[in-house]
Amino acid sequence: MYFFTIWSETLLYLCFSFLAGAFILRWIPSKSKPNINISISLQLFAVLGIALLSFVPLIQLITHVAGMEGIGSAVESILLTFRIGNAWLFTFIICIVTAFYITIFGNEYRLKFIIGELFLLFLLTIGIAWSSHAGSIEGTYGIAIHAMHVLAVSVWSGILLIVSWFSSNSSNWLVFLKWFHPTAIGCFLLITVSGILLMNVTTAGTDYTDTFLVSYGQSLLLKHLFIIPLILYALINGFWMKKRIKKDPTFKPKPWVRVEFLIITIIFIITGALNEQSPPMNLDNLIEHGGYAPLLSMFYDGSLEGSKVALIATDSGLFLGAIAFLCLLGSLYIFKMKKNAALSFLGSVIFIILAYFAIIQSISIR
Repeated sequence: MYFFTIWSETLLYLCFSFLAGAFILRWIPSKSKPNINISISLQLFAVLGIALLSFVPLIQLITHVAGMEGIGSAVESILLTFRIGNAWLFTFIICIVTAFYITIFGNEYRLKFIIGELFLLFLLTIGIAWSSHAGSIEGTYGIAIHAMHVLAVSVWSGILLIVSWFSSNSSNWLVFLKWFHPTAIGCFLLITVSGILLMNVTTAGTDYTDTFLVSYGQSLLLKHLFIIPLILYALINGFWMKKRIKKDPTFKPKPWVRVEFLIITIIFIITGALNEQSPPMNLDNLIEHGGYAPLLSMFYDGSLEGSKVALIATDSGLFLGAIAFLCLLGSLYIFKMKKNAALSFLGSVIFIILAYFAIIQSISIR
């Protein structure tokens, strides 16, 4: 059930990103984007995916409560009295309204009512944020910052998803980059600010390095490591892609955009894992009842005793860190040499693996 929930959350983020990208690109004039045609059926499928996939976290809770109250009473109790049930009920209602909106207005007339479409997208964001860790811990404030985080990520990744997989050609790419690049920068800044605020909520009272001891902290570390090559590909597809296309109009940018989107998808998977793990609000209590992170136990050579982590310079850590940095530079060099984007992605994956081991080799637990 644990892995099923993670994958369902990943698909939920992808459905939401697809819908966000489709809605926003509908608002952009055709001369400012590649040729894109998204059918109503695909949009309705994404809405259905949001409704069904956001229900998955409730299944385990319903199963547990049904053992005491029966399935009917359990469903009614959870939907009406639990925060996560209220959030899904709200999301489900907005999904129904969105589906009717898409069906009734079709592709031709929805441009006249784009504000309503974007408002429904905002309400769906609230529904997803409502059931988050931050929403449970901090109420309205937690919902607000999580919603800001989800919306910024969805706008960035959704546009990438649509243009990389659903555009028929690379026409108007330079014009597209003129507005998308600053949009992506704005989204990244919002993601950074909201991400820091979310960390302050979910890891309150715990130093960042100390969270490495539990599964939540290990997932958070991997998520942050993946953000590093993500920034690199954002620079490639933003700043340097413009120069490349101007010099070589036949250059195909879509494979490189797909790599950027693929990294975001991996971050979605890790985020799904984070949502299934207990935040280290009380680290000592979490270690006592849940033990140390299995991933840390597998790769850390030292003694797992204590709840404080310090990063120290070690020969192996510095060596692995230097090799990791060279792999990251290699990913950029592959782009400059007009090589395969998949090879560059492989270099980024090796960077993350080596950087992770460099950090593990540099920690001291006391």
